[in-house]
Amino acid sequence: MASAADSLRTAMQLHQNGQLLEAEQLYRQILQNDPGNADALHLLGLIAYQAGRHDLAIEQIQRAIAIDGRQHIYHNNLGEVYRSLGRVAEARASYEKALWLESTFAAAHYNLGLVLSASDPAAAQHHYELAIRLQPEMVAARNNLGNLLRAQGKSDAAIEAYRAALRYQPNYVEAIGNLAAALIDMECFAEAIAELQHAVRLRPEAADLHFNLGNARKGVFDWEGAAACYEHALRLRPDFDQARCNLANVAIVRGDSAAAEAAYRDVLGRKPDHFEALLGIGTLLQGEGKMDEALDYFDRALATNPASAIANFNRGCVLASRYMRNESVAAFQEALRLQPNYPEAYARLAVIYNEAGQPDTALEFCRDGFELGSTSGTLFGNMAIALHAQGRADEAIECYRKALALRPNNPVEHSNLLYALNFMSGYDAKKLFAEHVEWGQRHAEALTRGAAPHENDRTPDRRLRIGYVSPHFHEHAVNFFVEPILTAHDHEQFEVFCYSSVFQSDATTERLRRVADHWREVTWKSDAEIARMVREDRIDILVDLSGHMGRTRLLVFARKPAPVQVTYIGYQNTTGMSAMDYRLTDERADPPGATDSLYIEKLVRLPRAFFCYQPFETPDLTPLPALEHGHVTFGSFNNYAKVMPEVVDVWLTILSRVPDSRLMVLAYSGGYLEKRLKEQAAGRGIDPDRIELFDKRWRQDYLRLVQQADIALDAFPFNGHTTTCDAIWMGVPVVMLEGDVYASRFGGSVLANVGLEDLITRSVDEYVERAVELAGDLDRLAALRGELRTRMTASHLADYQGFTRNLEREYRRMWADWCQRSSSPAVTPADATERS
Repeated sequence: MASAADSLRTAMQLHQNGQLLEAEQLYRQILQNDPGNADALHLLGLIAYQAGRHDLAIEQIQRAIAIDGRQHIYHNNLGEVYRSLGRVAEARASYEKALWLESTFAAAHYNLGLVLSASDPAAAQHHYELAIRLQPEMVAARNNLGNLLRAQGKSDAAIEAYRAALRYQPNYVEAIGNLAAALIDMECFAEAIAELQHAVRLRPEAADLHFNLGNARKGVFDWEGAAACYEHALRLRPDFDQARCNLANVAIVRGDSAAAEAAYRDVLGRKPDHFEALLGIGTLLQGEGKMDEALDYFDRALATNPASAIANFNRGCVLASRYMRNESVAAFQEALRLQPNYPEAYARLAVIYNEAGQPDTALEFCRDGFELGSTSGTLFGNMAIALHAQGRADEAIECYRKALALRPNNPVEHSNLLYALNFMSGYDAKKLFAEHVEWGQRHAEALTRGAAPHENDRTPDRRLRIGYVSPHFHEHAVNFFVEPILTAHDHEQFEVFCYSSVFQSDATTERLRRVADHWREVTWKSDAEIARMVREDRIDILVDLSGHMGRTRLLVFARKPAPVQVTYIGYQNTTGMSAMDYRLTDERADPPGATDSLYIEKLVRLPRAFFCYQPFETPDLTPLPALEHGHVTFGSFNNYAKVMPEVVDVWLTILSRVPDSRLMVLAYSGGYLEKRLKEQAAGRGIDPDRIELFDKRWRQDYLRLVQQADIALDAFPFNGHTTTCDAIWMGVPVVMLEGDVYASRFGGSVLANVGLEDLITRSVDEYVERAVELAGDLDRLAALRGELRTRMTASHLADYQGFTRNLEREYRRMWADWCQRSSSPAVTPADATERS
């Protein structure tokens, strides 16, 4: 007859072989003969645990402990039962008891690490490390240590932990998968792909591995490969909703928004509160400009996961697009509270405060982002805008260049730099031309080379289709010059299409919509989509109204969707693109033979002036302020980014030469700029109170502000244009300094057409003398106050019909020329460089 010890050994062997029923029967026989056999009770409890009978397992292991509480293995296994039930506190107490009995018990250290990982990561890490020290080959401890480190953002250390586990067990699939996930975190996508390919060979039925392989392929922009991986994961696990969401994300990138929306809605049909699907469909709708619907989905996503920084951020973007400033600021700040190192949120806040005319606050947000170690190009770009608004042009240019260095293939960052360089005094014109050509070569020429031939009807005298592309079809400076053209067009000869990228329509938008033959909303469409639309509309002549300013759409033109392409009014320099055929100007702004080599486009000089001006509803004229106040008031109403340090120095000289005179500056008050201007005045012995700053305001209030000046002082070397027109319309003469290129000459087209040639000066000294002379002639100022609006009304600048007929004649010439030479190659950037 076998002894109790022999029976126990036999039962344990059966247990280890997986013969649980036979082992259980033998343990019970042992207990019938020896009810106090703690080992049999403990092992019977383990069988109950393995069979899912947890209450029975606890009862039997506790009975074993009651008989022999010194066995650390009993306490450890009791902890395992508690952990499986989620009874963390009791599990922890059991593991700690096991370690009190045997401090070198590696398994208990590992298990204690598991229950502590959520509540006390540092303690969990300590126990994993002890388990590894006691049992180096415990790969599960190394793998879980890696998971713990990865969760803390310590990806380098996590990768080392996973690699150490794999040195002991090279085919440990869990560690391979986790290593790949950490490599993806570190953007080491190629290494991650290699690891995951090995893992899926070992375990091809693992949907998670195919999912992560899709993530890695997405990281190297292998959209087709990523989609195939997500689809494989879904075949293995049809309810794998995260894979379906990621497949939708890839569909968006591949331009299939319908498939993306269907995938998100499929997930939400099963799980209405699925966070990633809510966030994804909200982002998709946001990209399509459906802001109300997008906001609803972001709100639902936040209800599911209130601690999501990205959901708060996206919600802030939608609110900002709806001009809900306070609400958007609150959303971005909440995103930063949840995720302090979130450069995009700092950048968005900087955008809001830059647009609100508060560059000091915008700078604070940029600096906060940089202090957290961000190297975001968007932050540098917004810092540049704020610095420019403070008159710190050199620092602004440095930031623009840093932004471009971080994102050299970003055309918007590059355009921002080009626009800012136009303001710089002393910047060589040929060098600036070369920088524009570099933009074209870097961002546009490959698209131009890939453009398909045009199949437009080449009949020279047929009705032409003219397309205007602008983000400014609303109350904006550009529309004082564009609306009269659209209104005056001969619609029997020209069919007018407007491609509008307006974020928020207003009364001006509605007026423009009524005068166009066709209105295309393209705010949320990509450049490629707009180019396709232009081709489908069979546009003959496509006109760019923004150049490198604002929300440029130059990459639409780069795709050459129309046979003839023209840039006009919105930008003060060349586009730098061979795809742009013409630029509209006049002889004053671009004297024949003097500036042609500075443009890649062919210059078309319109007669008398390159523009017509329509001011719309404006305040009535007022008497000359100097007659009432007893002193002359100068005013600067330009974008303050145009005001270079030497301009301020000249203005202070004028103030010093005209006793008791005042200077009004449209900029922003109460901050760095005001303090600096007043300090500069004091340093020249001028009472700082003679300078007053005024914040930006709505147009009617802005025009009333202009009325408070007797003389306007233009900026240089970048003139004003709209502000010069506005000042003349309000009866305020403008003193300007004319240079050698368009940006420093185009304001002269205004003054020359209203008989103020004598106020166009050619040197700083002459600029000062002319302003001083004019300030001393109150009779002339009073006369001009009453005459200038009449002069402008009677000038070519207000002859909308005549101007538009001249423009249409040029359009017709451009079209006839294309019809004759449609097979000839366009001018290339290389040709343009040689020409200069």
